[in-house]
Amino acid sequence: MQGYSISEVAQRFGLQPHTLRYYEKEGILAPQKTAKGVRVYTDADLDRLSMICCLRATGMPIKDMQQYFALCDAGDGTIQERLEIFEAHRRHILAEIEEMKVHLDKIEKKIAWYKGVHGVK
Repeated sequence: MQGYSISEVAQRFGLQPHTLRYYEKEGILAPQKTAKGVRVYTDADLDRLSMICCLRATGMPIKDMQQYFALCDAGDGTIQERLEIFEAHRRHILAEIEEMKVHLDKIEKKIAWYKGVHGVK
């Protein structure tokens, strides 16, 4: 069986092997295993892991990922439900961006104040 080892995949994605095992335990990543039980990751697994990393980086909870990937595994009849999950996640991301803009504005004002009051450059 050809593919990638857990250490190769972990290094490629900047993850720890225990993170990959956690994703497997949670049912969102399912590498094949050799007769000796060694995990072997395929290109399709790497594509899925890339999406997992994107969703984690944008704050999607594991339970939502479980739902999304279960729908993916169920086939094309679930496309509408998958779209709804992504639209809800996009709304969440956009709300967080707006909140961060408010925080950034406060920081920018404080920087301007320090520069104006103390002549700091």
